[in-house]
Amino acid sequence: MSMPSTKIQLLHEASRMLLDRGFHGFSLQELAVKLEIKKASLFHHYPSKTALAVELYRFYQASFSSWVERHKGLSPERQILRYAETLTKWICEKQRVCPVGALSLEWHLVAPELQTEIRLLHQLQRTWLLGLFQRIPVSVPKAHAVEGTVALIQGSIQLARMNDDPTLVLRTLKTYLKSIKK
Repeated sequence: MSMPSTKIQLLHEASRMLLDRGFHGFSLQELAVKLEIKKASLFHHYPSKTALAVELYRFYQASFSSWVERHKGLSPERQILRYAETLTKWICEKQRVCPVGALSLEWHLVAPELQTEIRLLHQLQRTWLLGLFQRIPVSVPKAHAVEGTVALIQGSIQLARMNDDPTLVLRTLKTYLKSIKK
């Protein structure tokens, strides 16, 4: 098995650091030391921390789109539940935060080009959910169903982590989906 390229290693380690500590919780020097490369090598791939983070969020966008493609054969409701399962497992087991929510506390400190990429990731998720809710008869406006689903998943994942109970996310989401279904 071949080793991943330095660029891929940088993205993976930067992702771990970002989702563990936030954008301002790690330095490029720390990233270079962790990967046992010179800081100059890091700058060869990414001229700044913001450039690295922009690429990272583009990677998250592509990963999300790929996930959607792999699961499009499921029913709309099952896709939503599978997404929540996947996100919960990834966040709770690895003790990470959601890539969209990761920088919410630092939003005013994040460069505009990075804010754009974060918004694009969030919009991808919202557009996907809206498409699913077009096929699910609900008793609330579709846009409200999307907002409620996003908020519920984000909030219940935080509660699941605090209470060490990942089952809370699916229980709550199933109840919500049932409550808005016609």
